[in-house]
Amino acid sequence: MDVSGIDSSLANYQTSLGNSLGLNTTSSSNSSGKSFSDYMSDALSSLNDSMSTMNTSTNNLITGKTDDLSQVMVNMTEAQLNLETAVQVRDKIVSAYDDIKDMQF
Repeated sequence: MDVSGIDSSLANYQTSLGNSLGLNTTSSSNSSGKSFSDYMSDALSSLNDSMSTMNTSTNNLITGKTDDLSQVMVNMTEAQLNLETAVQVRDKIVSAYDDIKDMQF
């Protein structure tokens, strides 16, 4: 794969990640009416899909059904980054909850 192919693959991944998280770069308003739980559900579904893809490609490499180590590594890296992002979002949500809980009215 040449450098332009990698650049386009990265751009496609960023676009699909933004879409899966509900980030619409073409519109600045929330016309879909999605709630926070909808966004979280979509993000967790995307995380689950990437983990499943990683598991499948790893199993295929181990069993000899595929010999494309580079694609397996890409799938593993995607899953790792998605999981790290999910953990960071979870930590921010817990922190925000604690801040709200500690507020005095």
